[in-house]
Amino acid sequence: MRILHLVHRAWPYHGGAERYVLEHAAAASRWGHESTILATDAWDMSWMVRGKGSHLERDEIVWRGVPIRRFAVRHPPMQSLLRAVLRRLAPGGPDRYFYPNPFVPSLQRFLRRDRGFDFVHANAMPFLLYMGWRYARKFGCGLVSVPHANVGERFRRTSEIRYFAGEQPRILRESSLVIAQSDFEAGLFRSMGVPPERILVLGSGIDPSELSERTDRRQSMGLVPPVVLGMTAHCVQKGSTDLLRAALRLWEEGEEFTLVLAGPILPDAEAVLAEVGCEAPPGRLVVTGYVRQEERASIIASADLVALPSRLDCFGIILLEAWFMRKPVIGCWSGAMPDLISDGENGFLVPFGDGPTLAHRIKILLGNPEMGKEMGESGSRLVRGDYTWDKRTDIFYSRLACLEGGAR
Repeated sequence: MRILHLVHRAWPYHGGAERYVLEHAAAASRWGHESTILATDAWDMSWMVRGKGSHLERDEIVWRGVPIRRFAVRHPPMQSLLRAVLRRLAPGGPDRYFYPNPFVPSLQRFLRRDRGFDFVHANAMPFLLYMGWRYARKFGCGLVSVPHANVGERFRRTSEIRYFAGEQPRILRESSLVIAQSDFEAGLFRSMGVPPERILVLGSGIDPSELSERTDRRQSMGLVPPVVLGMTAHCVQKGSTDLLRAALRLWEEGEEFTLVLAGPILPDAEAVLAEVGCEAPPGRLVVTGYVRQEERASIIASADLVALPSRLDCFGIILLEAWFMRKPVIGCWSGAMPDLISDGENGFLVPFGDGPTLAHRIKILLGNPEMGKEMGESGSRLVRGDYTWDKRTDIFYSRLACLEGGAR
């Protein structure tokens, strides 16, 4: 089979959805299939809507045997007014045209012709799920939809339901297969009328080989132990400002540790970072900026615990990576984290925005290294047993092979 993978960004950018797509595309050859990835030319999310920040060349490359083709994001004048009109009048408008869904007319034109694909694997953003659905309907191929739905905590959803305000519920109902990252997400899809037999709770994974090749970077980075690591694209919804304020609270109480924020700092977190940076003890707050994939393992190896108090992550691959290295983790009651973390056993869970509780859990782990070691060992057994990319992608392709009438 020939499989078309749609995603908003692709290698060399490294993020959760981007890595998920790359691993599934690369694994296709193991099952006798061919894959192609189509993505935008964006690097920074700001390029999606404002034409600011970094972007990549609009070219075609091959990585790990997978062709990757990028299409240009366009930035029309009076964009906010245009989006408002399109949200009201265009098919799929209410979710397809809200920020940060970009305008990518060349990708739309490319998908107007039959390219010979048997399945479309559409990921992450409504405009891509819509394009994949239109292509599948027009040319009679199968559709796998993967919304990577970020709607908050299980019992406290976010108000950003515009994500599902247009055609997306219909797209999911008409998909050959819908991939959920968690039981919570699967329940959301069932509530939209997606038949349970067409939902696969899959999750993500790790590559043990790349995480085994690492060096402790404490000395080269000037890190004074113990080290608390937050590794993500840092913003309010990712819990990064809560982590900063929790760290400041603990420093004021006399706790001695280094907080490392690895990853880009998005605009809504910059003010809190500046505030905490002025009050942090000298050398105790380290900000790395964007982390290349080959650097991730060494930075994680340098940490004593990893925190992801985010309600925006539908899975949280960093938790798997930390567990592989036997590090204790702190997550949030959102996305797949309650499926992965047994609170108090292999890590801690905290409510989103609850800085005092987050500070308390960090303090517990800093003061009880043996507890942290036991939690890390427990998490490591889970990851090594179930959450490698080979195992996750084999589940995906086994299910794809069982679909009737999906391929031409």
